[in-house]
Amino acid sequence: MQNIIHPDLEKSINNWFETKFKGLILPFYSSIDLRNSGYKVAPIDANLFPAGFNNLSETSKTVAAKLIRTYFEKKQYKKALVIPESYTRNKMYIENVFTIEKILQLAGFETRVGIFHNEAHNLIESYETIIKENSLLKTASGFVPDVIILNRDMTSHIPDTLKNVKQEVVPSPLYGWHNRRKFKYFEIYRKLAYEFCSEFKIDPWLISALTESCDEVDFNDDSSRETVATKVDQILSLVQKKYEEYGIKTQPYVFIKANNGTYGMGIITAASGEEILNLNKKRRHKMKKIKEGIEINSVIIQEGVPTIDVFGHSTAEPLIYYIGNTPTCHLYRCNGRKDVYSSLNSTDCEFHDVSQVMESKTLSLWNIVSKLAVLALAVEMRSLHL
Repeated sequence: MQNIIHPDLEKSINNWFETKFKGLILPFYSSIDLRNSGYKVAPIDANLFPAGFNNLSETSKTVAAKLIRTYFEKKQYKKALVIPESYTRNKMYIENVFTIEKILQLAGFETRVGIFHNEAHNLIESYETIIKENSLLKTASGFVPDVIILNRDMTSHIPDTLKNVKQEVVPSPLYGWHNRRKFKYFEIYRKLAYEFCSEFKIDPWLISALTESCDEVDFNDDSSRETVATKVDQILSLVQKKYEEYGIKTQPYVFIKANNGTYGMGIITAASGEEILNLNKKRRHKMKKIKEGIEINSVIIQEGVPTIDVFGHSTAEPLIYYIGNTPTCHLYRCNGRKDVYSSLNSTDCEFHDVSQVMESKTLSLWNIVSKLAVLALAVEMRSLHL
């Protein structure tokens, strides 16, 4: 796969990206999940409210701070307020929140972490309480931020406190999962990948995962499962044709994911439509609800990309963090209890910053594919304002 995008194309690729990003508002921060099978590298998820900053090395944190300064350089902001998720007892997530605070401080911001009054219970850290006066957000102690940094993906709704706020809020609450759909994002990515590959004479399948959607889904309903099963077989048939074209011997399979899911919830795999027809109770239950108790009624069916990446002795997949459209760090998500076909995003996964140890050729490939995924995010963001 690394030989598909030749180093001689680097300047032309950079010019292509520069043209495509022109006029678009860049995501403040984002993370792109990739899967590398050796024969292809494809994004399988894109997050506009990334957690996991506690996994960045000190070098990557410094890079992030520098990029944040650049992102806001025209705004003259000096004070920032970070608003995290409401589930504040997850220790790893809390480490992430205070790492974001540290990075913002490194970037030169006076920074606080605040939480809404109705969420200020059972805390294991002392957050400040946020109040709203005349459309101005501030903390109970009197701290008035110039900019609000959201680190909550708003699966169910936009909190009233965040509506009609005078200060700039980044990322916009409009980008929460209450409003986003994975299928829409992957459709945007598919079109951009086709444009990119037409320009550089590459098969788009080598940098994308075939994806279909299925709405009005209820995995406890027989006819609903039949509809999903039919689409599963359709995707598997398309993947099998590509496998035959490239002489790939692996059995095709798919991931079925909640259309607005996050944190690795609402995901199962299948190697045939028949598997969906015969889903056991445990797997049906897994596809009932996601974070905040939101019921799953729409899914994407996505070509499974088995990973060849290993770190230590664990199955791994790349996770690229961005500020704007510049890579900040390259992580491996590792899970020693999962095989090469599984989702690695579960509670027992680990993260390792490999920005300084990977070959530049590998990082270059990751950066091109993930930057295309960030471009798709920027296009999606624009559509959410229309």
